[in-house]
This record gives sequence, C-alpha cells and structure tokens, in this order.
Amino acid sequence: MGKALDVARGVVKAVALLVGGAATLLCGTALLRGFVENGWVSGGVTLLAMLLIPALITDRLLPKDDPAQGRGLPSDVFALSWLAVPVVVAVVLGAMTRGALQREGQRQAAAGHDLLARLALSLAGNAEEATEAAPKLEPSASASASASAAPSATPTTPSSSESPPEAPPPVPKKPAAGDLTPAELFKRLAPAVVTIAMLDEHGGEVAGGTGFVIDSSGTTVTNHHVIQQGKSVNVRFIDGATYDEVTLLTDDSANDLALLRVPLSKPKTGKPPVFDALRLGDSDAVVVGERAISIGNPLGLDHTLTDGLVSARRMLQGRAWIQMSVPVSPGNSGGPLFNMRGEVIGITTAQIGGLFGQGQNLNIAIPVKTLVEHVRQSYPEARPFGQGPSSGHW
Repeated sequence: MGKALDVARGVVKAVALLVGGAATLLCGTALLRGFVENGWVSGGVTLLAMLLIPALITDRLLPKDDPAQGRGLPSDVFALSWLAVPVVVAVVLGAMTRGALQREGQRQAAAGHDLLARLALSLAGNAEEATEAAPKLEPSASASASASAAPSATPTTPSSSESPPEAPPPVPKKPAAGDLTPAELFKRLAPAVVTIAMLDEHGGEVAGGTGFVIDSSGTTVTNHHVIQQGKSVNVRFIDGATYDEVTLLTDDSANDLALLRVPLSKPKTGKPPVFDALRLGDSDAVVVGERAISIGNPLGLDHTLTDGLVSARRMLQGRAWIQMSVPVSPGNSGGPLFNMRGEVIGITTAQIGGLFGQGQNLNIAIPVKTLVEHVRQSYPEARPFGQGPSSGHW
C-alpha cells in the first residue's frame, strides 16, 4: 500500500510540474509581453524566474543539519510554486490579466500550438474558443525550411499533401504610374480604418483588433477571431468618433471573416467621420515582389502604417493566402492590406512565429477575393452585436 501511495504521489507531482510549469510559463510570457513584445525575451525571463525563485525557496527550507529529511522537498516546492502562479494570475487577478491571457492564447492558437492555446484560454476563461482564436494552417511542401521548423501564428508542420500554388510566381510589376507614396496612401486611407475593442460585461477591454469600412453604409470588415470574444464592441475612427451600437451582418469562422454595420451618422462620441470608403482590388492580380502596406493597431498603437513586400502566394490547408513581409503584431488582425494604388488586396490575419517569436516578417493575409464572396446587397441573418446564435462566441 505504501509503495502504491508513493507511485500515486509521484504521478500527481509529475502532472502538477508539467501542467503547472506550462501554465506558469504562459502566464509570465503573457504578462511580460505587455512590456516586451519579443517572445524570446519575455519567455526567457519567465523561465529564469520559474527556476530561480523556487530554487531559492527550496534552499531556505532544506534542513541544514540533515539533508536526508528534505528528500522530495525540491520537487514539492517547484510543483506548488508552478501551480500557485496560474491560480494567482488567472483567479486572484483575473479581471486584470484576462486580456493578456486571451491574447497569448490567440498567439498560441495561431501558431498551431493547440494545447498551449487551450491552456491559456482556459486560464482566461475561454477554453472553448481555443481552436478558433486564429486560423491553424500547415505550410505547403514549397514552404521554406525555416517556416516548417519553427511553427508560427498559422502554419505548424510541413505537409506534402497540400496543393501547390496554381501557377509559378509571376514576374514582379514595375512601379505603375498610378502608384502612390506611403505618406499619400496613409493620408487618403487611414480615415476608413477603425480600431475595434471587445469589452466584457464590466466594460473592460478583453481583446481587440482592426477593421476597415468598404461602403457608405458603414459595412466594416474584420477577422472573426477579433470579434469572437467579449460581450460588447467599441469601434473608434482616427478622428475620435466612437460607436457601440454595432450590427453583425455575417460571421464566418471557417474563413476567419466578419462583417459589421456601423451607423456612421450616429456616433456615441465625436462627430460623424468624413472619409472615402476603401476600394477592393483584385487579389488574383497580386504578384510576388510587389510592394504592399498595412494600416492597423499593433499592441493598441492605433493607425500604425507598416510596409513590405508580397513574399509568396500559398495554398495552405486547401486555402489561398498572401504571404507578406509587412510587419504584423497582435492588434493588426482584421486590418486592410493595400497595394500601392490604395486598393485593398487582403485582410491582415496572422504572423508566422512560435512561442518565442521565431521567424521575422513572415505574415499572412486573406486574399480580398474571399471577402468579395461575402459582400451582398442584404444580410437576412444580421442582428445586433451579441444577440442570436453564431458560428463563434456569439
């Protein structure tokens, strides 16, 4: 009986170390990302603290005269410490840390780390949404070795069964006469780009992202994973106008798209914004090597302009994507990707990079062609935000 109890105790301790260690690493990384976005730094600092603090506690508790009496004490201290941290972060400080844990869960889900995503979102109180936090894709056989070796905000492992691109990469276009400078594009386009904040029942922000308006009726595009959390929504324009009475027109979790209707003439605060709705371009005409820009809200820094190149056109898990070197951070999701003529060619969706941020400027966008298929004259399923059934949190 005594031996069986020892075995059971050892199993329980092993599970506590494994689950508690993973939870503590996620909690620390999520909180530190609010100060240091680099995953290697935030993860490394968390791991160092995870090892150092319990070691110091163990050193103080070990009997100095008879070390044999402290047998098993180190593992007990580590297990209890690693279980205590997620309890404090997720339960005691729940309201203050929920948003950081949800964002970390979205990063892990987007990186294809389903178990870590579920754990992070469980700590945030949204375990059932772990599989929908961001698209989970696998790089096609033509993906680079580095992207395959270091899974990321979307792809995970290489798969030779994926469909190759339909055609060889076309020759990059030369700058056209109609191309504008980034400064000209920002001045013209930024007023139609919005900041989306998802709020809990107390009005606290739990998630957020970017959206953009495509017509004079206030039809606003964003990612499904941006609006799937929270009880209410707040939409803010660059001039300060805000809206909270928003209608959900359509919500497609499979393609990670959502269309909202913002009543432009009735802002909650500020004056009705004045802007030109964005023009949708032709994503089939996008070529590798052409320049592109994005306007979004990385880490809450609203209306940030970034630029880069179209890196590839890929088929991942049977879906077409635009791979780009345009920088992407949490908060950019749902924002517009433009060509240099100011046409929307994609919807910024995810970054390629794992737990510690492997990969640089490896990002993906949904081709605008997928969005066009969702734009209609009427939306019979439209309903006020937060009401009725849905494919997601709704």
